[in-house]
Amino acid sequence: MTACRARMLFAASVIPLFLFGCEDSGSGGGSGTWNEPPKPTPTTQSAKPAATTQSAAKPAATTQSAAKPAATSSSSGSGGAVGGDQVPFGSLKWVYGGKPNGSGARNGGVVISGARFSARSVSFSYVHDLSAWGYSSGALGGVACLFVQKTNGQWVGGKFDWISSSRRSRGFENVLGGYSGWSLEGVPNPCPAAFVIVSPDGKRRSNVIAGTWSR
Repeated sequence: MTACRARMLFAASVIPLFLFGCEDSGSGGGSGTWNEPPKPTPTTQSAKPAATTQSAAKPAATTQSAAKPAATSSSSGSGGAVGGDQVPFGSLKWVYGGKPNGSGARNGGVVISGARFSARSVSFSYVHDLSAWGYSSGALGGVACLFVQKTNGQWVGGKFDWISSSRRSRGFENVLGGYSGWSLEGVPNPCPAAFVIVSPDGKRRSNVIAGTWSR
C-alpha cells in the first residue's frame, strides 16, 4: 500500500467522527440535523406615558362691588354738621353795628341751627340756648349778628339786635334802617347771608348758620 493511499483511508475514517461530534442529537435521540440556536426575541420598549397637561383653571376674577353712598344735598340754611360753622368764622368782617366786635370770640356752649331768611327777618332753632352762658330764658344775654356776602365775595356785617333764649327770630329793621353804619351797598339781591350770636363781652359765640336772603 502506498503512502498516498494510506493517508486517504485515514482521512475518510476521521471526518465522519468530526461531523458526528458537531451534530445536535436533540431531545429525541438525534435527528442528524443542525440546530441553530434560537435568536432572542427583540423586546419592544414600552411606550412612554403620554405627557399629562396640568389643567389648573384660574379662578374667575371677582369684582368688588362697594356701593357708593348716595350723595346728600342740604337745603339753604341747613347744611353742615350741627354745631359747625356753615361759613368760616374768620372770613366775617365786623364793619357795622358797633360793639361788641366778636372777631376774636371763641365758639362754645350755644348751638343754633336751621337759619330761615325772609325779606325782613331771620328765624332759627336753638340746640343749646343761652343758658349755656348762664342766662335765664328771658334775659338778653346774646347779641344777634348778621353778615351778607357782597358781589366781590367779601362777607361784611356785625351786630343788629339783642336776643334771648325765648326769642328764635329777629327782624331786620335796624339793618334796613342803617343802624350804626349798616349798609347793603354792593350786596346782591338775593344774597348769601349768615347769622351768629355773640356774648355781650364779645368773647364767646355760637356756631355760624347760613342761608339765602331775598329782600
